[in-house]
Amino acid sequence: MFNERTFGQALAAFLIVLSLIALMTLIYFLLEDIIKERIEPHPLSGFKSYEVREFSSVSRQPSIHSEAAVPIPTPTPLTPQPRLPTPPIPTPPRKESISAIVQKPVVDVNKVRQELLLAIDQRTIERLENAIQQVKDNNFTQELKYEYERALEVLSRLMKIEQMKIKVLRLNQATIAELHSYTKPPEEVPTVMKATFLLLGHSEKDLQDWSQIQNLLGRLGRESVRRRCYELNPLGIPVDKAREAKAILRNYDLLRVSEISVGLSAFYSWAATMIEEREKLLESQRRIR
Repeated sequence: MFNERTFGQALAAFLIVLSLIALMTLIYFLLEDIIKERIEPHPLSGFKSYEVREFSSVSRQPSIHSEAAVPIPTPTPLTPQPRLPTPPIPTPPRKESISAIVQKPVVDVNKVRQELLLAIDQRTIERLENAIQQVKDNNFTQELKYEYERALEVLSRLMKIEQMKIKVLRLNQATIAELHSYTKPPEEVPTVMKATFLLLGHSEKDLQDWSQIQNLLGRLGRESVRRRCYELNPLGIPVDKAREAKAILRNYDLLRVSEISVGLSAFYSWAATMIEEREKLLESQRRIR
């Protein structure tokens, strides 16, 4: 019984080994078929050697002789040909700059200074602007620094005066009529208008009561208060009249006057500006002396 058992175990082991050999043989033949598809014998060798061929995604042209891999012949290098000379790009004739042909005229700084001083004395916005621009165009702002800054200051003052004049001139007749219609006006109304008419050249005795001021307010045409305020030159204001008007207005300001009437605030701003300009003109005259 022991021998039968041993024989059975040996037979089972033999069958297992035989199955493994059969399986390995089957695997070998399968791999051999796959390898044969990938490799083939080298044509130049008598031995059984193999050359691996790489497959490229780029398609090759079919060979008319055989499907065996053949070496690709090296192309014969081309003999370099002499390069044809490139013709030069034609260069346009050089033009001389206009600035080289026409020289900028030399401007005399003394002439510009003289023009600037004349514009300051004449006191007109247009002439001052032209004289100041001439200084800028010729880069004389440093050489004529004193005259240049003085001209800028006078121009600024003149533009402020012009702004106040236009503000009064643009008052409509209804606004003037509103001031004129007061029978018992607030004290600000006769006070501001009295200072205005003093600057326009009227005497104190012509402005004693409100009825006299009303009469002046009611004038039309070239005698209207709006036209006279616009045409007045600060140089034509007597110094004593400017001082008297300033004393009348010393206890008032623009905010207080504006609460009464828009028209009254325009006359107040005009009078204050004209008084200030007359004082500056007087100070300039004293410095010159």
